[in-house]
Amino acid sequence: MSEQMEMDELAYSSRMVNWSPLGKLLFVLVLLIIGLVTKSLVVPLVTFTIGIILMAYSTNMKIPLILALAIGEAIIIMIIGSGMISIMGSADEPALWDAKFLWFTIHMTEVSFNNAWQIFVRAIAGVTLMLAFASSTPIPHLAHAFRSIHCPVEITELIVLIYRYAFLLLERFLTMLDAAQCRLGYNGSMTAMRSYAGAMAGTFIFSMELAEKSEAALACRNYQGYFPIYHPPKSMSIWWIIITVAFGVGLYFLGEYTEGWINMAKLMGPWFGWY
Repeated sequence: MSEQMEMDELAYSSRMVNWSPLGKLLFVLVLLIIGLVTKSLVVPLVTFTIGIILMAYSTNMKIPLILALAIGEAIIIMIIGSGMISIMGSADEPALWDAKFLWFTIHMTEVSFNNAWQIFVRAIAGVTLMLAFASSTPIPHLAHAFRSIHCPVEITELIVLIYRYAFLLLERFLTMLDAAQCRLGYNGSMTAMRSYAGAMAGTFIFSMELAEKSEAALACRNYQGYFPIYHPPKSMSIWWIIITVAFGVGLYFLGEYTEGWINMAKLMGPWFGWY
């Protein structure tokens, strides 16, 4: 089964597929914004828990391989980014760890360490919330929801077309990489770079050819700029606004009340001998 079919099957079989796409999007965006504006670490932890619960309810944690790889890459990027932030503390503050590695000067402070953890938790909470939304909302439903709020037709058309054809380009790229591997295309760093460069160039050329063929194919099928939906999703009701506002206000005041409750530097300090 292709990656697109796996994603479509995941979305259409979700328990949340009948929920309003605009309602889910509004709820997720409000939680993301509240998690960004608050300085408390408790709020991102709460939003992360909400995202995990929604993902478990939506998909029973049955995640396709391509989505799992994307999550893994995102987590690696978050860890690297947060690690860089933690060792770039202000020189005017007392250092928890001060060293020099190659041309890097490591100056970790309590503030930079706590900021790194807060950014990491915010990022992972945002990933879980957006995945809960993406895994329960088919792309045609999302495009239909955008059209219902008078979003430009060109944007909704691009959303659907990019989603449909991105998987074809990905499949072509992976096929080229497999072909290069069968021909010892990764025997050495320079050979591997040439193989990747050739695969990327071939994918770009294939995308141009695919665009021309797809335009003719869509014109032959009387494509009018949108894909019809025979079972339109539900529209956003007033209850979505009430629930979203209630969660947003509650999390905001929770952040104001719990600011400074969790100090990761002091919690992990005994492990590293800082305190």
